[in-house]
Amino acid sequence: MQEEKIKNRSKLDIIYDVLASATGGVKKTHIMSRANLSSEQMNYYFNTLLHHSLLNAEKDSENNSVYKTTQKGIRFLHCCAQIKSLIAPIVKVRMQGELLFL
Repeated sequence: MQEEKIKNRSKLDIIYDVLASATGGVKKTHIMSRANLSSEQMNYYFNTLLHHSLLNAEKDSENNSVYKTTQKGIRFLHCCAQIKSLIAPIVKVRMQGELLFL
């Protein structure tokens, strides 16, 4: 039986997942679920994203707290997507075990 390697996500990947989960305005528990975070992880990233204005707290029609990715957060998502597309060929080559000379 072959062991599967479990790759931990980078902090950048986690931030991306949180912001992508909140683009439409959702409750905190929905973000936790969609981004696959523990409550401890969620609190750490949540407070950081709020502090840096990448995420915003709002109230819905029933006065529940919902959180939405800000315009700054949307720009962050777009930049990350661009970077991922630029490095994808490099990562692919590296995963295939080929030498890469830049």
